[in-house]
Amino acid sequence: MAEQFYTVASDSETTGDDKAQQSFPDVAIGIDIGTSRCSVAIWNGHQVELLKNTRSQKGMRSYVMFKDDTLSAGVTGGATKEHAHEERDILSGSAIFNMKRLIGRMDTDEVVQASKTLPFLVQTLGIGVRPFIAALVNNMWRSTTPEEVLAIFLLELKALVEMHLKHPVRNAVLTIPVAFSRFQQTRIERACAMAGLHVLRLMPEPTAVALLYAQQQQQLMQDNMGSGIEKIALIFNIGAGYCDVAVSATAGGVSQIRALAGSSQWVYCGWLLRMRFTNWPPRKALRSMQTWVMA
Repeated sequence: MAEQFYTVASDSETTGDDKAQQSFPDVAIGIDIGTSRCSVAIWNGHQVELLKNTRSQKGMRSYVMFKDDTLSAGVTGGATKEHAHEERDILSGSAIFNMKRLIGRMDTDEVVQASKTLPFLVQTLGIGVRPFIAALVNNMWRSTTPEEVLAIFLLELKALVEMHLKHPVRNAVLTIPVAFSRFQQTRIERACAMAGLHVLRLMPEPTAVALLYAQQQQQLMQDNMGSGIEKIALIFNIGAGYCDVAVSATAGGVSQIRALAGSSQWVYCGWLLRMRFTNWPPRKALRSMQTWVMA
C-alpha cells in the first residue's frame, strides 16, 4: 500500500473569512473522538452506520506515527502490521497519542504533568503556556502540537469516509466530553479546520448516547402501539480519560436531556473505573449492567 501524504492547513492559512466564503455539501459525518480509540459514522438512509477501516475495525486506534519523514494514523497505519509490531512502534516514542487529553491544556495542568511519563516527549515550563510535544524521528525530536496530531488523524478519517461514499465530505458533528472548556472546544474546531472539516456541532458525549437510547425507546413504543409513560434514564459515558453522566427523560416519542455533568479531575478516571468494574462485581453481572449504563 502506497504511503499517504498529508497537507494540513496551518492556523494562518485557515481564517474565519475563508470559512464564510466556503460552501459545504449537505452530507455530514459523525466522529467520536476517543482518548484511546475513535470511530466515524454516516447516515445510510435508515440508520446510523459505523464505518470500518482496512482491518475491519469500527474502533480505530487514536494515534499518529511520525516515522522516516512519513505520517500514518491509527485509522489505516496498522493495516499491514502485526499487532505486536504496532504496539512496539507506538511505544517507541515515534507515535503521538492522548491528543484528546492534551489539547487545549496548559503546562500547569495536572493532566499534562502526568503525561510526562508517556513514550513521546512532553516538556513543561510550569508558567501557564502550551506544553512542548515532540515525536522521536530518526533519533531526533520532531515538534508538533495536539491540534496538528488531531488534524492528521481527522484527515485519515475523512479519507476513509470519502472512499466509502465516493464523494467529498466537509461537514462533521463531533462528540466531546462535558468537561471540555470553551478554549478546548475552539482547539478541536481549529484541528477540524486544519483537516478541511466544517464543524456543525460539538455534542456532549452522554447526549449522543442519550439520543441513541431515545431512538431505541421510540422504536419500542412503535412496536408496542405507543405509550405515554415517561421513562427516566441515567446514562454513564466512561472513557479512558473522562467520565460523563446524563439524565434523560423520554415520553410520547419526545426525549429531553434533564441534566449533564462530567469531570476530568482524575488523571485516569475512566481507566480506573473500568478496572474497578472489571474486578467487582463479577464479569457476568458487569456485562448485563453495561447494556444500559455504560457507553
